[in-house]
Amino acid sequence: MATPAQASAVTGAFQAQQAQRATTKTAGDLFSSETFLKLVGAQMKSQNPLEPMKDTEFIAQMSQFSSLEQITKLNTTMTSLGLALQLTQGSAMVGKTVSYLPEGATVPVRGTVDRVTIGNGGKDMQLVVGGVQVSPAQVVEVAGS
Repeated sequence: MATPAQASAVTGAFQAQQAQRATTKTAGDLFSSETFLKLVGAQMKSQNPLEPMKDTEFIAQMSQFSSLEQITKLNTTMTSLGLALQLTQGSAMVGKTVSYLPEGATVPVRGTVDRVTIGNGGKDMQLVVGGVQVSPAQVVEVAGS
């Protein structure tokens, strides 16, 4: 007669896992310095003690980390510079008369730029012409006031 299967004991540490919300990661989050450090830490924890990581490999990884950090700083600086350039160009148009083509229109509309707005985290600049937000790409002519 066959004996019923019995449950076997499980040894080791058990940590209850809480359900986590799925979060979407952007490319910037995926390749952040924090993620890189976590990967290096995990690699060091799980390495074979009989064949540890060579110092040259570790130095190469730290060099890559340093490069990543510098590129991230450069990206932040370039983003700030782009915003400053947009503000400079936009503020130079305040008080000027512009002609712009509204979406779907074939005849330009003329008006004076009242102010400049920056939206989308500093990525989008809009001119306000007679109370209407106008993209700089829609402007076809700029004239003095």
